[in-house]
Amino acid sequence: ARSLVVRHSSRMEAVMMQSPASPASQSSANLVANTEKRLACGTIAAYSAPRMPFSAIDLLIRPARITVYRDALGMTIAAQAMIVSLCKSADFLLGFMLGKLSDATRTRWGRRKPFIALCSPVFMICTLLLGSPGWFFSRPHSADGNSTVTTVSEACAALVDSSNRSSCVELKACIDAAVASSTLRPWNATDGNADGVAAAAPASLSAYFGVLYFLWYLSGWTSSLIPYDALGMELTSDYHERARLFGVKTAFQFMGYLLQIGVGLGVSLAFETDVLMQVRLQAVAYSALLGLCFALLLRSVAERPLRPPKHAPLPMVPAVRQLLANGPYRQYLVFKVPMTIASLLPANLIIDYIKYSMRIEDFNATYYVAFAIVLLCVFGAIPLLISAARRWGKKEVLATTCVVEALLFAVAFAIPPGAMADGPLYILCACVGFGMAASYVLPDALLADIIDYDELHTGLRSEGLYTVVESNLQQYAEIVGGVVPSLVAYFAGFQSLGGCSCGCGAKCDADYLRWSCPADVGYACTDGFGATLLYGEPDRAAPCTVQPEGVQWSFRVFFLAVPAACYLLAAIPAWKLPISSHSHRAIVAQLRAREAAEAAAARPAACSEAAEAET
Repeated sequence: ARSLVVRHSSRMEAVMMQSPASPASQSSANLVANTEKRLACGTIAAYSAPRMPFSAIDLLIRPARITVYRDALGMTIAAQAMIVSLCKSADFLLGFMLGKLSDATRTRWGRRKPFIALCSPVFMICTLLLGSPGWFFSRPHSADGNSTVTTVSEACAALVDSSNRSSCVELKACIDAAVASSTLRPWNATDGNADGVAAAAPASLSAYFGVLYFLWYLSGWTSSLIPYDALGMELTSDYHERARLFGVKTAFQFMGYLLQIGVGLGVSLAFETDVLMQVRLQAVAYSALLGLCFALLLRSVAERPLRPPKHAPLPMVPAVRQLLANGPYRQYLVFKVPMTIASLLPANLIIDYIKYSMRIEDFNATYYVAFAIVLLCVFGAIPLLISAARRWGKKEVLATTCVVEALLFAVAFAIPPGAMADGPLYILCACVGFGMAASYVLPDALLADIIDYDELHTGLRSEGLYTVVESNLQQYAEIVGGVVPSLVAYFAGFQSLGGCSCGCGAKCDADYLRWSCPADVGYACTDGFGATLLYGEPDRAAPCTVQPEGVQWSFRVFFLAVPAACYLLAAIPAWKLPISSHSHRAIVAQLRAREAAEAAAARPAACSEAAEAET
């Protein structure tokens, strides 16, 4: 019977989506909509709260792969790209297994919360270690033994006044004497590392990053977040209540992003040129906050009771085939894949675009301001999107937003990176915030409706398996959004920090160095951004922001042009999704009617068994 339902699902979809509802079915649908219990505000808040530290951790670790492991510690861009690709590929199958296991689990605590309780502590430990590699590693210096990094003059360093970045006559005299005695290298002399290639990081750094990154993804984004997302889809079956729940969840998600932006900006001002310390302090704080939020969820959110399954669980491959037999879900994937890529690429590449395409030494300040504008606009957009989705429909609002985003990214791509500073970049960020809010709020609510449709045809609820596919889509979009641009940049000649040994956020060993590069040493009054350079052109661009033209173009294309194309590709299938508010009410009405019929049929059987027992 189940195979017949799947075989004829497309025919049934057409009937359901196109046939007008009878007055009786319309009345039943309205009754369902009116009797569905609204979720308590405390339940919604307790469920949504963990999304805040999760988002803060995501926004911390994602750029830390660049600023900490690649630039500050010297891991090659190709090695990191391959490690990320392997970790996500290995986690792919494990994610399917986890989702299937979560769907089949039955305990007195529920089927989602045990996974969260067991795996989230491992995720917190991995976050702490992944954000603190400076405890065990430092950036390797050039091998000639004569670089300025290894020949620091303690006498000159003692003359640095961190409160005075513009005037340092005594320090300059000390450096002049050190250069004359060959203790320090002249600012424009070529280093012994003549080919300009920085020393390679040790293999142990790659192993450390690879093991922790895999465990971080497995324990967090797979074993904790998949059950967490599935739990949210089970809390209510009301069409509009789901939009409210996922709207609040999205608000907490972007509150986490805003939290990271605010805290990150604060620690970047306190430890301006020490990115290792910036990331370490935040990793400790967000890990502790995540533990508190998950404890609140486990204590305050109860899972809805499940009916006993009418069929034995399907094996993995048939279960996935059944999932893909869901016509609305196939169309959902057609728009979800390009939309996921479009939303991930700017987040992954904004630092590289600011640092190497726009050539900004103090990239962190620009990055934090840009992201703050995005997130503030997201907060303003969420209530507007929820209201618009109620009035015009979720899929209509989503498709329109995709078209607008495509146009905005295309216009930004046509603007030269040097002209994007300040005004144009921030205007783009304000507009992008609205699109980001739509891509987070509406697809989750649409997927929950599609799962209801799947239950109508199969008799099974498979939130875990659907959530696994969502999670793996995110991971493989990460391969496109993170690995592919990195490999393209690598083959175009990318070098971390432009071949420099320090600078642009990677702290130098001497407090009078803004940067130390093969053909340019940035002797300055302090090591702070904007400190007066003592030699050469005082307004010259920091060489640690210099990359070959091919590298700059690769970042520009993947940051702006590819998202524009992906948003455009997502718009049409989003508009054509078959489940609307009206059809979803009909789906829920049929589910409730079936439940009532099954309950009525079970009562006589129970009475008969009781009578036989008395006899």
